[in-house]
Amino acid sequence: MRNFLFGLTLLVSLSFVTYAQTNPLLFPERANSRINASVEIARQIKQMGHNRIAVVYMETSDLCALFSASLVSSLKTLGVEAYYIKGGDGLEERLKNLMPLHVYMAYFGERPHEEVQTQFNQDLKRVLKYEKNPNLILQPALLAIGFVNGLLAEEELSTVLQDLPMLSFLFEGGKAKPVNVVIKDMEVRIIPQEVGKDQRGSTKQRKK
Repeated sequence: MRNFLFGLTLLVSLSFVTYAQTNPLLFPERANSRINASVEIARQIKQMGHNRIAVVYMETSDLCALFSASLVSSLKTLGVEAYYIKGGDGLEERLKNLMPLHVYMAYFGERPHEEVQTQFNQDLKRVLKYEKNPNLILQPALLAIGFVNGLLAEEELSTVLQDLPMLSFLFEGGKAKPVNVVIKDMEVRIIPQEVGKDQRGSTKQRKK
C-alpha cells in the first residue's frame, strides 16, 4: 500500500508540471507537502469510516485544485466513494446531483487571505442551501490560519453553524489528528476526537 500511495503521489505531482510552469507556487517543494497531507488525511477519513465525500475546492486556487485531486484519488484508492467539485456559482446544484454524506471544504492556497475568506464564506452558504445540517470537514489551514474564526464576522453563518460539530485535523510530526470544531457563544472551540468516531460522535452515517 505504501508503494502504491508513493506512486500515486508521484503521478499527481507529474500531472501538475505544466501548471507549475505558469504558477511558481506549484513547484514541487510547495505542492508535494499538500499531496503528502492529502494522503494522510485520506487515511484518517478511511479509519473513521466516512464515505461518499464531496471535496469542494476554491475555484480560483490551483493549489486547492491540486490538493483536492490528490485527496479524491487517495480516498478512492482506499475504497472510499469521493468526488471532486469546484466551488462557486451553482455549487449547491452540483451537490444535489451527487448527494454526498460529507462535504470537505478545501480552501487555502496561494490566494490573498481576504479572497480565501470571501470564497470560503460564500461557498459555505451554498453548502447550507444543499443541506441545512451538513457533515462538514474543514481543511486544516482553515483552522490553523483563522478562517474559521472569520465566520464569526457574518451573523448568518455564525448563527446557522452554532453548536454544529465540524471535523478538521491538526498536524503534528506529519500525522493528522482529528478534532471537532464547534462555534459556541461567538467562540471557536477545538475538541480532540477519538479515531473511529465521526464528528457527531458516532460511526453511523446519514441515509442516502
